[in-house]
Parts: sequence; C-alpha cells; structure tokens
Amino acid sequence: MKNAKCIKCLSRSVRTYSGPGRTTRYRNIAAVPIPLTFGVPTCRRCRSEYYDAPTMAALTPLLHQEYLQELKQRAKDSIDILMRYISQRRLERLLGLSQGYLSRVRAGSGNPSAELVSNLALLAHDPKVRLLELERYWAIPRPRTEA
Repeated sequence: MKNAKCIKCLSRSVRTYSGPGRTTRYRNIAAVPIPLTFGVPTCRRCRSEYYDAPTMAALTPLLHQEYLQELKQRAKDSIDILMRYISQRRLERLLGLSQGYLSRVRAGSGNPSAELVSNLALLAHDPKVRLLELERYWAIPRPRTEA
C-alpha cells in the first residue's frame, strides 16, 4: 500500500510502517503487542492505521501467539499469588480442574483458556475473601424441587 489515500485526513500518505510500541486489540486483551518487524499501513501525517484483509490475514497468527503467551503469563502470576493462600490441588478441586493441570499451566506447558485466566484473576484480586466465598458456594447443598 504505497501512497494510498487516508480516509481520515485525506492526504496521500498511507504507507507500510513497522516499529516498536504498536499494539492492537485481540480477543479480550485490549493491547497485544504487534511484532516489531510487522508492517502496518499507516498514514504518515495523522498516524491512522489501516488493518485491511491481507494485513489481518498475516497478522492474526502472530497476534494469536502473543495472546497465548499473555494468557500463560497472567495465569502463572495469579497462581503464584493464590499459592500463598491455598494448595494447588485444593484450588484445582474448587475450580473443577484435573489434578496437576495448574502445575502444567504454571510451568508454561498448558494453554489456559481466557475463562480460567479470568477466574484466577478474580480469585487472586482478594484471595482470602474470594477463596472462602468459593468454598462456601460449593459446600452449600442446592435445594431440590420435586417434579
């Protein structure tokens, strides 16, 4: 895309640029870093970026790898906080996970889901209170209704 017209400032200054400090939204993460060497069509004058179909087709696999790394790191950080308050096995039982899964995630060999990472983050925000709430929730029998 050389000398294409910018739809925001109307100048003929849109060219492909690469460099540091660029991010974009990917799935539920607001700012996933774009690899330094990846070129994005950008207006030289107003700095508007244009993610057309070919650009997104090339960028999506790269963003997905960054996304998975971010999920792994966030899960590990939350697990490290929670391990000060509860054993991994007990936490796995509370969350309905298989034995050893959190160990694999902490070691970087598992790919945690965004839902699991979200749950871990919520628990890690206030571990004493949230873990107690979760234990109480699963301990209370659900009232049965007769059909």
